[in-house]
Amino acid sequence: MMFEPMIALDFEKKYFFKEVSKEMGFTALKTGIATLNCPYDNSYINENFSLNMITPKPEKEKLYFAYFNKLLYNKTSEYNKLVYKDLGLTYIAPDPETIIRMSSIAKNFNIPYKLIDPSDKDSIGLNPFIYEDPSRTAIVISSVLKDMFIANSIDLEEAFKENTAMQAIENLSILLKEMYPRLHDGLLPTLEDMLKMLNDFDLVENMCEQLLTDEELSDKYSLQIGYFKKHFYKNSVGRQETEKNVFSAVSQLDNLLRYPGVKQILCNRTNNINFDDVLKNGDVTLVCTRRGDLGANAHKAFGLFFLLLMQYSVLNRPGDEKSRIPHFLYIDEFPDFICPATTPIFTLYRKYRVGIIISAQNLSQFGIDGKSKNRQTILANCSTKVVFGNNTPEDNEWWSKEFGTHREWKMSQSYNTADVNYDPKKGNIEWGWKDYFKAQKIQTMKFKECAYKTKDIKGKSVIGPGKVDFLESKFKEKHEPKIYAFNKFTVSSSTTSSNSSKSKHGNAIKTSSSDEIDPIKMDNTDSSYFLNNDDAIVFNLNKKN
Repeated sequence: MMFEPMIALDFEKKYFFKEVSKEMGFTALKTGIATLNCPYDNSYINENFSLNMITPKPEKEKLYFAYFNKLLYNKTSEYNKLVYKDLGLTYIAPDPETIIRMSSIAKNFNIPYKLIDPSDKDSIGLNPFIYEDPSRTAIVISSVLKDMFIANSIDLEEAFKENTAMQAIENLSILLKEMYPRLHDGLLPTLEDMLKMLNDFDLVENMCEQLLTDEELSDKYSLQIGYFKKHFYKNSVGRQETEKNVFSAVSQLDNLLRYPGVKQILCNRTNNINFDDVLKNGDVTLVCTRRGDLGANAHKAFGLFFLLLMQYSVLNRPGDEKSRIPHFLYIDEFPDFICPATTPIFTLYRKYRVGIIISAQNLSQFGIDGKSKNRQTILANCSTKVVFGNNTPEDNEWWSKEFGTHREWKMSQSYNTADVNYDPKKGNIEWGWKDYFKAQKIQTMKFKECAYKTKDIKGKSVIGPGKVDFLESKFKEKHEPKIYAFNKFTVSSSTTSSNSSKSKHGNAIKTSSSDEIDPIKMDNTDSSYFLNNDDAIVFNLNKKN
């Protein structure tokens, strides 16, 4: 009754952005202030329309920017750097039921989504070798694995003694990224290939020897080759010590890949998520960690791997706060993933326009007491908090203090038993402080009741009682998108060449004529996106604003 309605509203908002962009984009084409970038298929462009598919006409740029002003995040004059309004969403849940419901709602709003589910054979992959740059691939893999080991290790020195394992993983990542596709018809390497090489150093030596046959690569990676010769080759001085120091890394990778469903996702060679693109394009990703099927340890490791892999892209997200598409990250049962590596989720993500929504069963899951660093970080950085009843007495007292007090007139009133009535006179009048919610009030909240604390648009705290409920019926209904005749503005290559002298972009825009059929195959006499919506886009082409 919290996550699902919020996610459904996000889907509705994303659907609104998509439909209004398509309607306004078609109007821009029809009025001649923009052209299509490419000759898209009509069904494809209706299903996947984005304002990045159109380009303003050079002589109409001022009008174009005025027309789309309310759909822009950044107000740049360069159309190739425009960021149009949209939102992205990622939902991580341990159980499949809620993921199934949210995927159904996404379908109702015609919103494509990526599903990551160890029990789904068609699940998209999470192969960290997806990044093109070998150096970046090495940093991503080593950072994720290091943070995972730290999260699961009591002794940091035991997990990464003198950083030997980190160095080995980074150099192996570079070697695999460069050589594996060359030796296997362009296929991506996987963490399983890395595990095999960590278990058998002879495989590393063989791949290094093949790299040496390429003069350009051997020169480019001369330092890595020297490292492998010293630490991985037979009879090398550091081989035995390296085998000892990478033992923890081998154990963790082996545990991570032990489950077939998880291995299928992490070792996918053909179809994988690129988090850079997910954030850039405002994609929707639904992740089910299958706690019931995988068990607590595998569920935790799998979810943590996803979060840490995503974290690298978030913290390296290009642009600034005005040019990044907002992304909302929902994490159900977040305490399973608490560790020092997930601290940036609360301290840094908002800077990169990634909003976090988490749930927990009680406060002790964030740490035993107020001295816990993780607990302090999480509670201090969540500006919006919601609590339901049936907590422990200690939790109720904490929540009462968290909600704080407000000032109001306080006074006493006596009761006259003879008249069976209150005395109209008031006493002890003062302008005093009163709790928003006493501990007893929080404890006795009814089903669907809650107490909340948040901040308004001006940063002022807003505290009060709230109501929650199940999903509204409108989210369970199919929302049919409008279909537009974009093919009228798509010209063939032959037409483009014959009209190249007439159009700077090679696109001849067909204007309205008396025999033109209705370009919109639905009745849009009253456009709700322009007139009957809280987020209506208001414009006047005649006044150019």
